[in-house]
Amino acid sequence: MYYIVNQTNHIIAADNMLLALLSVENIGELHQNIASKDIEFTTPSQGNLDISTSAGTTSYTVKSHTLTGVLGELTLVEIEEAQESSKTVVPEETIADDTFSLIDDEPITFDNGDDTVIEEPAEEKEEEISIFEDETPFDLISDDHDLAEETVQAEKTVVETLDTGADDAAIFIDIEKISQKIGISAEDYNSFLNEYIDTALTLEEDLKSTDRDARSHAISTISHLSNVLHLPVISEIMQAIENADEKTQGSHIQSFYNTLARLTTSQVTQSAVPEEVTAPAPAPSRESFGTIDLSDVKPIHFDFQLEEAANDLSLPVELIEEFVTDFIDQAHTETDKMLEAYEKGDLDTIQKIGHLLKGTSSNLRINPLADTLYKIQFCEESSQLEELIKDYWGHFISFEHQIKLTSK
Repeated sequence: MYYIVNQTNHIIAADNMLLALLSVENIGELHQNIASKDIEFTTPSQGNLDISTSAGTTSYTVKSHTLTGVLGELTLVEIEEAQESSKTVVPEETIADDTFSLIDDEPITFDNGDDTVIEEPAEEKEEEISIFEDETPFDLISDDHDLAEETVQAEKTVVETLDTGADDAAIFIDIEKISQKIGISAEDYNSFLNEYIDTALTLEEDLKSTDRDARSHAISTISHLSNVLHLPVISEIMQAIENADEKTQGSHIQSFYNTLARLTTSQVTQSAVPEEVTAPAPAPSRESFGTIDLSDVKPIHFDFQLEEAANDLSLPVELIEEFVTDFIDQAHTETDKMLEAYEKGDLDTIQKIGHLLKGTSSNLRINPLADTLYKIQFCEESSQLEELIKDYWGHFISFEHQIKLTSK
């Protein structure tokens, strides 16, 4: 069994085994029970952990693993086995059964204890406790990145390749289902997914590197994050990359980036795909909206503090600063595309760029800038675009100037 805590020691994810043990349906229900103190976790200390429920307190032997990724520094707690209770005077065999009484949520009776207790070798009891053989696999993070076939089937409803017979078919990610499952908002999931893709792109050289440590670190980082974001199709490819020899490594890495490009959060019906392939709709004719000169736009000041954003997101300041720097570079590139789309009269592209930049700026808590991009995203009147784009750019150059001063 596993669960994950963030830097403030809040549980942000748990596997199905632990949820079943605690008789809760999902991570949200677990949070409610913890808030009402119906369920309590002690902080793991010296390899021990106590979990208290209405059925009592059980001590467990645990191992803690530190993870690093786009969500900051996290701790994965692996619950190995329940310890014997010093308050219970019953045979060892009964104690082993009592460990599982929380899953069934039924009290144990000892009326026929002498007749029903079946002694088993210690090795077999350890196999009962193990979660890796017959129980549902942990579907968030696996230390050996081994994603079993049943996990892929369980995720099929939220990550699905459209059955079009094409190797470049879109891979649909059901953000609503996944975000609810791991206890975050759909908007935050989308932002983390974008950051994950950016991280994967920056690690391409390390994946192809002959330096074993650099390659291993890149594989570990991408694998952990794909499991956190519930992307089993990616996890399988990363496992193949990890096990590949020099001859096949390149093809697996190419397959990974091809698959990454096929990820989409927009559902497309199967019947619609052949129509696009066999009879693509002609591109709509557009008239230019004109040109926009941003050289004379004045900065529009607003206050932004890296420390406040870092505290709000429970992430290190250095990581937020890195994300902000990447966002500034991205904004310059996307703004150039936005101006080109304006000259072509392409409102749809302008709205999509507004949506892209709005999501990232909102996730980084650059709220005044995100507000200007929100207006661009939903603008339907081309006559209003120039004013909105200049308003966005005024806020952006003010923000960029603040960050440059902070970085000096």
